[in-house]
Amino acid sequence: MAGIETILSLFILIGLGYLGKRTVLAEQSLAPLNTFVYYFAVPALLFNSVYKLSLDSLFQPMYLLAFLIAVMLTAMTAVLGCKFFFKEENKEVLVIRGLNATFSNYAYMGIPMVFGLLGEAAYGAMISIILLGNVFQIGGTQFLIESQRQDGKGLKQFLTILDKSLIRSPIFVATFFGVLASAIELKLPVVLSSSLDLLAPATVPVALFCLGASLEFKTLKQSKSELVWLVVVKLLIHPLITFGIFTAAGLEDQNWFLAAVLLAALPTGALAHVMALRYDIKEKETSLTVVLSTLAALVSVSLWVSFIM
Repeated sequence: MAGIETILSLFILIGLGYLGKRTVLAEQSLAPLNTFVYYFAVPALLFNSVYKLSLDSLFQPMYLLAFLIAVMLTAMTAVLGCKFFFKEENKEVLVIRGLNATFSNYAYMGIPMVFGLLGEAAYGAMISIILLGNVFQIGGTQFLIESQRQDGKGLKQFLTILDKSLIRSPIFVATFFGVLASAIELKLPVVLSSSLDLLAPATVPVALFCLGASLEFKTLKQSKSELVWLVVVKLLIHPLITFGIFTAAGLEDQNWFLAAVLLAALPTGALAHVMALRYDIKEKETSLTVVLSTLAALVSVSLWVSFIM
C-alpha cells in the first residue's frame, strides 16, 4: 500500500533535488537530466511494462474508454476553473493545467498501491490504465501544445503536429513496440532485457530529483489559489468522476473498477513536470502542484481507499 513511508520517500528524493540545485548543480544541469528521463528512462519503463504481458490482459475497450472519459471531464473541469475563476487565457498554460489535474503518480505510488491492495488479479488492469494514461495524457498534451505552436492549417501542418507529438514521441514509440513485442511473443536477448531492467527504475528517482531542483516556493505566493484548485481537482474531483463514470456505465469487473479509481485518486505525477519543463510552460507552478498534491495525498488517498474498499 502507498502509505506514509512511500510518500515520505518521495519527499526525500524531491528534497535531494532541491538541495542539489542550491549546492552543487548548475542551472543548465536540469536539461540533460530531464532529457534522460523523457528519451531513455520512461520509454524503457513503458516498454518493459507492456511487452511482458499478454494482449488479452491489457485491452478491455469499455473500461479503458470509461477511464479516458473521466480524464477528459476532469481536465475540462480544471481548465474551466482556471479560465473563469483565475482568468487564465493562455491556451498552452491551460493545457498544462489540465495535465496537472489529471496525470497521476502512476509508477511510484500507483503500482505498489494497487498491487498491494488488489494483488496480481488487478495487474493487467493497472498496467493498461498506466500505459493509456502515459500515451493519451502525455501524447495529448504534446499534440495540443504543438497545435498551438504550428503556423497555418491544412494537411501538411496536421502531419507536422502528429509527427512531433506522436511519431517522434519516445513514450508513444516505446508503447507501440512494447505492444508489438507482446503480440508476437518476442523473446528479447538477455543482454537487452537486462539493460532495460537496469534503465527503467531510474525514471522515478531522476524525475523527482529534477522536480525538487526546480522548486521555487515564492511561486506559491503568486498562484496559491489556482494551485489549491488544481490539487482539489486532482485528489477529489478526478477520482469522484472516475467512480461515477464506471458506476453509471455498469462496468462490473471489480479489479478494473478499483484500479481505475485508486489510480485517479493519486497525486500529480512527476512526468507532468517533465512536460512543463520540456515546453517551458509554468514548470515552477507544476513542480509545486506535484509537491502539494503529494503532501495532501497523505490524507486523501487513505480516505479513498477506505471508501471504495
